[in-house]
Formats: sequence, C-alpha cells, structure tokens
Amino acid sequence: MADDPLIGKELNGFVVQSRIGSGATGVVYRGSKDGRTVAIKVLNEALGHIQALRRRFEREARALGKLEHPNIVHIEDYGVVDDVVFIVMELLHGQTLEAVLQRHALEPGRALNIMRTVLEAVAFAHEAEIVHRDLKPANVFLVHEDTEDGERETVKILDFGLAKFLSIDEMSREGTLTRRGRVVGTPAYMAPEQITGISLDLRADVYAAGVLLYELLADKRPFDYERRSQLLRAHLFEPVPTFAESCPGMIVDERLERVVRRALAKDPSDRFPDAGAFREALAEFDASAIELSLGSPAARNRSSSGTSSVVIAPDEREALTSSDDVKVSASSEPPAPKVDSDAPTELDTELDTELDTELDTEPPPPKPTDDTSTYPRVLPDEKPAAAGTAAVWILGLLCLGAVGFAAWYAATLP
Repeated sequence: MADDPLIGKELNGFVVQSRIGSGATGVVYRGSKDGRTVAIKVLNEALGHIQALRRRFEREARALGKLEHPNIVHIEDYGVVDDVVFIVMELLHGQTLEAVLQRHALEPGRALNIMRTVLEAVAFAHEAEIVHRDLKPANVFLVHEDTEDGERETVKILDFGLAKFLSIDEMSREGTLTRRGRVVGTPAYMAPEQITGISLDLRADVYAAGVLLYELLADKRPFDYERRSQLLRAHLFEPVPTFAESCPGMIVDERLERVVRRALAKDPSDRFPDAGAFREALAEFDASAIELSLGSPAARNRSSSGTSSVVIAPDEREALTSSDDVKVSASSEPPAPKVDSDAPTELDTELDTELDTELDTEPPPPKPTDDTSTYPRVLPDEKPAAAGTAAVWILGLLCLGAVGFAAWYAATLP
C-alpha cells in the first residue's frame, strides 16, 4: 500500500519494503537487510496500546529465539522502535498445511512424514521446556524447494505466541496471556486439561498432535461439531471414534491405531510423556499401515469449525464440567454433547476489548507425573440432595401432627 507509513521505515537496520498480508493482530511485511530478504511481523497499530498484546508478541519472539531448529521458523530479531512492535523472521515460500487440507486429503505416506517432522520439531521445544499450546494445521507451514534430486518439502512450525514456559526464568515471570480463570486455545485441538484450565504441561501438545495425526490420516478430525460447546464437551467426555467408524472402508494397522488413541487419552498420564516419545512410537510405520477401499470416495466436507483461537471464560468451563446434563462416572458411557446456541469467539476480537488490564501471574505448571487419577474431574454438585429435602418435609409433618394431637388432647380434658 502506497500510503502505508511503515513502507521504507527502518526497524533495527531492517528496511520495510512491502506488505505481504495481515490479520487481526499482526501485519506481515517483506523487508531486507544487507541484501537478505526477511519477513517482518508488526503488531497492528490499532492494538498497540494493549500491553497484553505487546507481551504476547514479545513472548512469541523470545520463544522462537530459543528454538534454533531446521523445522521451526527462524527468528532474527525483535523489538520496539517508535512504538512499532515487530518480529523479524525468515521469509518462507509455500503454504500452510491448513490450506492444503482445505483442497484435498493427504496420501498416507506423506501424512506420516509430515507428522514425524512436526513431532521432531515439537520434541526439540519440549527439551527446552516450552509448550507450543496451539498446534494445528494453520501453524504448520510447508516449504517447497527445488533441489538436484527434485522437489523437496520442508516442514516449519509457526507461532509460538501462546507458548508457556515450564522453567522459572525472566520469561515465565511475565505471567499468563489470559486474565484469572480464562484459557486460550483452538477448540478443535485442545487437550481436556487445557479446556478446564488445569495447569498443563508437555502432554497437552501430545494431545493436539494426536488430533492432527488423526486428521491427516482420516481426512477429518476425531470430533467435528459446529458449536464450540459441543466440540469442547467431546474432547472432555466422548470416546475417540476408531478410524473405521470415521472412515468406512479405511483399514489401519491396530498398532498404529493404539498409538493414536494413546496420544488422544483424556487423562494426561495415559498419553506419551512428550513429543519425542510420540515420534518414536511412529517410527516403525509407513504407508503400508493404512489401507483404503477401492470403492467410490466419499464427498469431502471438511469443516473449519473450531480452528480459530478463542478465549474460554470461567463460566463456560464450569458449564462444561459441572452442569446437570454432564455427569461422568467410571461405570457409565459419556453422554452425547448437548446442542446449545453459543457461537465461536475469535481470540483476536476478544483481546481488543478484554485484555487491556494487568495480567495475573501464575506458577509454572508441573512436569509430567505418574498420576493415575481419573480425568476429567467433575466438580461435586453443591445443591442439597433430594434425600435431605425429603427429610425436612417429613420433620415438618411430624411437628404439625404433634401440634394437632396436643390441641385435641387439651380439648378432651375435663
């Protein structure tokens, strides 16, 4: 845009040249320095006054700065110049995995290769005690390069802006990105403990990666509802459908199916402890582990519901975990999600109006443990029990009878 005041501006030696694209919170520019072309991500000017968004931007930059890995987008610099908050990163040429999936399904071999690379990159972050917290196809970028051996596809992980540091250092002391009781994430890929607001660890990424792997193999997510509350309840309470249930005619090696189901366990202690362990479990499988029938393929109808980041408020979490229509016990089947009228809430829209206050600091989440307690935990019903109510009525009737008897007895006295 010719009237863009940032065009031609210098940010720490990087010259802003042209706009590439924009979103609700950030604008991406093409820039250069010493003959090198880079991407410069700038916080939207309209949101620059919100300190929470500045912290989010700086958190993303610092997280990426610690992660020097060939499959994680490389960051060169970040800072604030004349109230312009920016991140300088490598300029990628290609498309997101989300864009690919919107057009067509992946071949099983390609799907497994992409997933192993994603897990390798996330495992590197896990070794640095960093949880991505927002793994999804939109944050997986596919770079295509021409080499002497033909075209090569390289996977890059994007957006560690929601990353949570497990170690206690200058970054984690900044606190969480949400106000007390609120959680942030993408409903279609959120782990149960992330939905309920319980302190999460590396295994939340394992769960999201499990959803992603399921989606790449079956060409649909394990839970695919239009309404956010339905989707979140499914992650909390519904059993994961088998591949045969989701895709009639699809035959998956039982061992691979067990790997996916372990990654998608409701209880974190039943999952792989980190992305590295998940990747090791996938190492033995190739395209021969998945067979598809030769019948006519079903019409694709891939939903985009639940794929945008949202803010989940405490009252919504309470309704999901303790409402009268949601009860969980070891001896009963999880109930079907209840249909309601809520609509998705975009994170970037909510941030504009709600994240203009100081953030509350929370302690770092615990390391994975061997906790075998049942998950999710449902809060006890605090309403008086029916038996207690009946007892009150009986006691009242007895008292009324006693008063009547005393009146009758007094009337019969001489």
